[in-house]
Amino acid sequence: MPSMIQCCGAGCSQVRPVSRLAVVVLSCFPLVTQAQAIKGLIHNEDETDFFWRVSLVEGKAGDAVDEYVDVMARAGVRTFLCNTNARRTHYRSRVWDAYWDGCDPNGPDDQPFLAPMPREEVSAYRKGVNNMLVVHKEGIDYPARVIARCRHNGMSPWISLRMNDCHNNDIPNHPFHGAFWRQNPQFRRQGVSGYFATCLDYAHQEVRDYFRSLIAESLDRYDIDGLELDFMREPYLFSAGKEEEGARILTTWMREVRKLTAEAAARRGHPVRLGVRVPSRPEVALGWGLDAVTWAREGLIELLVVTPRWATIEFDMPIQRWRQMLAGSQVTLAGGLEILYRPCPDGPAVQVTPEQAIGAAYSVLSRGADAVYLFNYFQKSTAWPHPTYLSTLKAMNSLDALGGLPRCVGVTYRDITGPSEHYRPPLPATGRELAFTIELGRGRLQERPCELLIGLGPSPDSSVAAPAVQVNGQGCAVRDDTTRNGLRLIALRVPPAAVSESGSCVVKITSVNSDALTIRRIEASLLQTRQ
Repeated sequence: MPSMIQCCGAGCSQVRPVSRLAVVVLSCFPLVTQAQAIKGLIHNEDETDFFWRVSLVEGKAGDAVDEYVDVMARAGVRTFLCNTNARRTHYRSRVWDAYWDGCDPNGPDDQPFLAPMPREEVSAYRKGVNNMLVVHKEGIDYPARVIARCRHNGMSPWISLRMNDCHNNDIPNHPFHGAFWRQNPQFRRQGVSGYFATCLDYAHQEVRDYFRSLIAESLDRYDIDGLELDFMREPYLFSAGKEEEGARILTTWMREVRKLTAEAAARRGHPVRLGVRVPSRPEVALGWGLDAVTWAREGLIELLVVTPRWATIEFDMPIQRWRQMLAGSQVTLAGGLEILYRPCPDGPAVQVTPEQAIGAAYSVLSRGADAVYLFNYFQKSTAWPHPTYLSTLKAMNSLDALGGLPRCVGVTYRDITGPSEHYRPPLPATGRELAFTIELGRGRLQERPCELLIGLGPSPDSSVAAPAVQVNGQGCAVRDDTTRNGLRLIALRVPPAAVSESGSCVVKITSVNSDALTIRRIEASLLQTRQ
């Protein structure tokens, strides 16, 4: 069996040589490895945005599906991942429960199926399930319809499977849960507590077989270009202290899945790729048993998405380190963007602005990723104006398209850490003199206005003089000083000469009196290129 990655910390990139077995595995899948590289914007479509938010007209369900996919094509998406499951499926599966199994669409809100739910959630849930039933009763296989429309629009269709979704774990009888999870508590993780304690444990053959059945059905039923195993819903796959052993179990299982995609490719006569989604740091992914580098070096996967989980977007994912560790593999490396922006773990979350999304996408591509990957960027529930939504996503296909657009890069944190990691988020930060490094990305940056935004709190005193701020050793002038939502927000102009061509901004913030500062937000913005 190939060795696991030997990773000792944030700067480690050592990988043991791949065993002879990897060469054998690579040679088993010639059809897949001859496929062209995955290029352009990748979008993962959670079914809830469509089913929970559209209003289907009888006899027009298929048209509504087509229109939904068409929008993503107009937004420049090149690879469209149709998510088909959580703990149930949104189509009539032969091997898993469907969302509507057990529901009486004409019954009351307090029927047994819906009774365990919080009352304020029933209406939205019923709408989603009823829409699924409308599609099903019209004889439409939703994933098949999406796949066909993707091909019509020239997009590459994939299916994305959530490998351990745990929504509503705090309500054991919630209708979200399928029968397998409800009836088999012995297959859940042990020795852990909290919300993720009842995720399924992949050390059990029964659990692996359960997910394998859905994988096999997806490959048999749908003519797709690729299958993604989404381990970010959720990465908690093994009982406490069993993650290292679990990594070996999971790699063996991944070889079995790789054989299934190879067999599907042979049947279809075209490549069927395999992809995975894992935490943004290599050592964190490995710590939870997700040995993605070994999977890539063995040729088990063609797409590796590194990403935060949900709580906040990340602007500083170590793409270069992933690239170094993947050397010699043929994997496409994508950087995942989440839709929420939350500088502090204990602070409120808001949807990212287009400028923040562009900043994160630019960071991903400029650090060496092959593609940007979007998660939770829903066309019907994103707060951006629709033309902005289309143009912003379309620009994410290349650095050139992103380069001249306004972009913002902030300091956030990692929302997943290793099993025994002691992690200290960058914010909030307290002291009389504080320093941060913000990477804006390379380019002719001195030709563009640059601004800095600093959020001080809690309960900031706006009568106190603003702190002294330097970027790369040069002082910044205050442009605006306001208080909003409990933070004192100080906007500063950055001198053009302070912004280096490398895009690296070392920000030094110094209190002008004896009082310590508490920084809860800091971000740098490049404005529109001067004409």
